[in-house]
Amino acid sequence: MKVFLLLSIFLNFAVNCTAQETCRLELTDAPTLFGLRLEMTPTQVKSIFGKDLKLKIKREGSFFQNFIEKKPPHFLFGVRALYLRFFDAKLYQIEIFYEPENKRRSLEEFLSQLSAELNLPPNLWNTKYGTSELHCADFSLVADNVLNPRVELTDETIRARFEAAQKKQKQSND
Repeated sequence: MKVFLLLSIFLNFAVNCTAQETCRLELTDAPTLFGLRLEMTPTQVKSIFGKDLKLKIKREGSFFQNFIEKKPPHFLFGVRALYLRFFDAKLYQIEIFYEPENKRRSLEEFLSQLSAELNLPPNLWNTKYGTSELHCADFSLVADNVLNPRVELTDETIRARFEAAQKKQKQSND
């Protein structure tokens, strides 16, 4: 009986400790993807792209480029498609679809590789319905492997401001 009681207390403690683990990484700790960082200005992004990709955003909007018919520039090796979203002259979301590899990787393998490459805590991913999310202090990362391996890095503060501005604009149009 004592063993059962001790085991119960230990399991309860372990479950509570795991549930309390959170990602404490700040925006300055957010990963860099192909030289792209959250909160870069369009001008800074253009300096990374050079003449290879034409970014025509000044303050807000989205940039999309796919590399299905043509190869990506050397600095985007392995990328199949790229979305960049800007608000108030700052990059707030980077979404990358990678080329599928010859051998189909599981989501767990993809997360393990991603966590290692981006220096992220591998044990804090929350996976539901084939999509994994990592929520940190100021940014989030979403990953899945539905069609191709995909990553979406978001500055949550700017996204909230963008969504509030969209809602306000919609209300003024109604």
